[in-house]
Amino acid sequence: MSKVYRSREGTVTAVDTKTQLTTVGSETAPGPLLVPAGAKSLSAVLAAFGADCAVAADGAYLIRLEGPGLPEGPETIAIGASGSGVATGGCMNVPSERFPLDIPVTPANEILVFAECVGEDTGSITIGATLEFTV
Repeated sequence: MSKVYRSREGTVTAVDTKTQLTTVGSETAPGPLLVPAGAKSLSAVLAAFGADCAVAADGAYLIRLEGPGLPEGPETIAIGASGSGVATGGCMNVPSERFPLDIPVTPANEILVFAECVGEDTGSITIGATLEFTV
């Protein structure tokens, strides 16, 4: 089976606020993220994040997937956390990681990708997410 990838990115600036990831680097209006034709499942989410740690706080980061491309309803994936004991004291940010999944999808339908910070407000968090589909 082959794999097809779709990516989105964006910046979360407030805790407990669902922020839609709508761009792909320099591509500011990529259009809807559609499940590829012939896709059988969402087999993984690849995610990376970087927090500026503008305040002395810690938080965890989530990717939320919603939309008609997910026939069994919304999904939430915890992708990591960061924190700092002092403002602008530096954070540990991790490289991209692959989170294996096996979620049925509906081909040619849209999936909305959101990011969220939970816990404390850690400042600005830039998050990139790539959905891996099995075709």
